Amino acid sequence: MRYHLKAIMRSKQLIGTIIFFSLVMLIVSLSTQPFATEKSEKPSVKPTVKPFDSLQKRLIKDGFDEKRIKRLYKQSEIKFETIGVSLFSQHNESSLNYDQYVSKRSIRKAKKYIKRHKANLARVEKAYSVDKEIITAIILVETGLGTLLGNQLVINTFSTTASLSDPEVRNFLWKKLSSAEGADRKKFDEWADRKSKWGYRELKAFLQYAEKNNINPVTIKGSYAGAMGIPQFIPSSVMLHARDGDKDGKVDLFSHADAAASVANFLKNYGWKSDIDNKKASEILYKYNHSKVYVETLLKIYKKLKG
Repeated sequence: MRYHLKAIMRSKQLIGTIIFFSLVMLIVSLSTQPFATEKSEKPSVKPTVKPFDSLQKRLIKDGFDEKRIKRLYKQSEIKFETIGVSLFSQHNESSLNYDQYVSKRSIRKAKKYIKRHKANLARVEKAYSVDKEIITAIILVETGLGTLLGNQLVINTFSTTASLSDPEVRNFLWKKLSSAEGADRKKFDEWADRKSKWGYRELKAFLQYAEKNNINPVTIKGSYAGAMGIPQFIPSSVMLHARDGDKDGKVDLFSHADAAASVANFLKNYGWKSDIDNKKASEILYKYNHSKVYVETLLKIYKKLKG
C-alpha cells in the first residue's frame, strides 16, 4: 500500500518538519559522496563505514542463510538509499491530488480496465465476494492501473532504514544534518529508533517473500517507502494477504491477476462483503491506507464505476 503503506504515512508525525526539510536540502551532496566517516588528521585511522555490515550479522543471527545474505549484499545494486529515506520522511498525505482520480478521464480509463480484465475480475469477484469496482478503484489510486510502479529498489529502502539501528550509521547520517538550523538530535533519534525497527521487520518479510517465490531481491522495485507491485503492498502485507491469482505457483504483485486477487483477499480478510454498507466499507478501506481523503476518493470512484 502506498505510504500509506504501504506504512508508511505516519512518518510525518515522527519527526519535526525542520529536520525533514534539512534532509532534502542536503540530499544532493550526501547522495553523491561515498559512505565514509568524517576525515581525521590521520585519515587511515578511521576506515570507510560499511552501512550494512551489522545488518547482515543481525539477519544471519535471526536465521537467514549466511552465504545467501553475504552474496546478496555484495551485489553492486545494493546501496544506502539516502534519497528514498528523505522522500519517505517528507511524505504528506494531505498534499496529494486525489481529485485527479475521480475525473471523467480517470473513470473512463478505469472502465476500460474492467473491460480488459473482465474474465479475471469476474473470477476474483466470485472467489472473494469483493466487488470488481472497488478492486479497480484501489489499483487506479495506487498505481494508475498498474502504470506507476516506482523505481526504487525495495531492498535498498528497507536495508537503509533498518541500518539506522547501528549507532555508527546513524551518526554518519546525523553529522550530515546537524549543521542545519533547528536540527534536533533527540527528535532525530526518536524517528530513527521507530523507523529502523519497522524497516527491519519489513526487510525480513521482503527477503522471505523473495526466497519463497524464487525472486532475486535486487530485481524488485517499488515506491520510495518500499510499497511494491500493482497494489502497492509492503512486505508484511504481502506475507499476510497476497495471493496467486493466476495459479502459476508464485505470487507476483506485478501481475494483474495476482494483484486483483491480493487486493480482494486483503479486503475480505477485514470483512468486505458484496452487500457492504458505506460505514463498514470506509472502515475497511482505512485499513489499506490510514487517510480519510483516500477512503473518500475510493468510495467516489467505486460509486461512479458501479453507476
